[in-house]
Amino acid sequence: MEKMGAALDDGFMTHGGMSQRPAPKVVFSGPIHASAGRARLLVFAAAFAAITPIATAQTAQSGDEGPWRLQSALSLPDGVRVEGLMRPRYEALANPFVAGRTDDDEFLGLQTQLRVEFDILSGSHLTLGGELLDSRFIAGNETGGAAAEINTLEPAQAWLAWRPHDFLADGAKLDLTAGRFTMDVGSRRLVARANYRSILATFDGVRAVWTTKDKLAVTLAYTAPVTREPANAPSALDNEVALDAQFDNVRLGVAHIEMPLPSDLRGELYLLDLQEDDDSNVATRNRDLATIGVRLRHLSASGKFDFDLEFAHQTGSQRATTNPLDVASLSHEAQMAHVEAGFSFDAPWSPRLALQYDFASGDASPTDGESQRFDPLFGDRSFEFGPTSTFGFISRTNLSSPGIRLEVKPDANSDAYVMLRQVRLAEAQDSFANSSVRDASGASGKDVGLQLEGRYRHWLVKDSLRLSLGAAVVFEGDFLKDAPNATGMGNPVYGFTDLTWTF
Repeated sequence: MEKMGAALDDGFMTHGGMSQRPAPKVVFSGPIHASAGRARLLVFAAAFAAITPIATAQTAQSGDEGPWRLQSALSLPDGVRVEGLMRPRYEALANPFVAGRTDDDEFLGLQTQLRVEFDILSGSHLTLGGELLDSRFIAGNETGGAAAEINTLEPAQAWLAWRPHDFLADGAKLDLTAGRFTMDVGSRRLVARANYRSILATFDGVRAVWTTKDKLAVTLAYTAPVTREPANAPSALDNEVALDAQFDNVRLGVAHIEMPLPSDLRGELYLLDLQEDDDSNVATRNRDLATIGVRLRHLSASGKFDFDLEFAHQTGSQRATTNPLDVASLSHEAQMAHVEAGFSFDAPWSPRLALQYDFASGDASPTDGESQRFDPLFGDRSFEFGPTSTFGFISRTNLSSPGIRLEVKPDANSDAYVMLRQVRLAEAQDSFANSSVRDASGASGKDVGLQLEGRYRHWLVKDSLRLSLGAAVVFEGDFLKDAPNATGMGNPVYGFTDLTWTF
């Protein structure tokens, strides 16, 4: 089975759906003060308290046999596999940066995943699989980003897979999957099942992954992205249940090859083809985009240098807005690049120090009839740009950002990192990330600011119960201070803590 994950990093357009009776909720409002914060932390502590004794007690019962697993507890027959995950998270954002928002943001959410696989007939190589996702609002503000993190009682995956061995070559494997599924492609920067957000990006369609014993991997897919339901924020915040729906007129095609190269290098080539049109329910920008990319990397190892180089060019056409009256297609040419070089020291705590640079083109002019703003498609960003969810300060568009990162492993049960990034606009007249903050004149400059962020994780119960703590602060540059629609709230500060129980 695939490793249990969290959620996709970038949101989807949504539209209406049937709903059921909402669950109760607790709503916070106004700025984050110390007394209110203590009360809200008590709510979060109660959520932790509900999980910790269960996880520790069940793991203790398993003794030396390893962590408690639902698979073993159910004594399931061969060919049936089940696993689950439960994760409460509290997060808070002071001094929001998204245009039009002035209230501080708090969100206490609970995500639960349950995944099942069932082999059909011994020797047929056929497997049925599915995943139930429940990501719900427990308490928090209604005016922030929490609504985009909710998807209750959703059958996120349902698929049939054919997985023969020795397919076309000795030792080669094929995974041919049809139905609704999540997927990672290459570096996961453009198509991914993300690891921080509380919802999942899923796709309806067909995917084939062929791998050889020499680690050559070829992936082909033709899919329709799925939109989260319900569409409106009040329904989502009430934890209303509605089945996600397929985008009728949106298609994503994937062709990706990864190959071993001399000197322990890995190379990748890919083509991602996105086509969309308006339909009766959803207005789109009618994107017709082909993204062609190449990647070269050397994996990290103790006492050695590593690097990761990726470049993608995006070409095609799209409209400037989703307004149905906007029918002018803009010629689209955009680029994305990632450059990273690191060294892993053979020393206590296994430190790794890395220099990174990320670039994604922006739109040079709002009036030239052309589009140069790179579209990050369905990619993840939390593993490079910091926490997403209600924060998500940096996005892979209109960006020029060097940074330095330090990773350590204090012991076998812990890991941590800290990263400092300078954040600049690639084009001064284009908006920043997903904030909608923009100075069309370019007079506010390109200096967005400095982001300092870090995270610490520790296994309270090995391979079963893990605590995570993290924070980020942005020291505003001239752009966020002077842009006409900047919030003027000051330096954004974000923090989170969560507890993940894998069972």
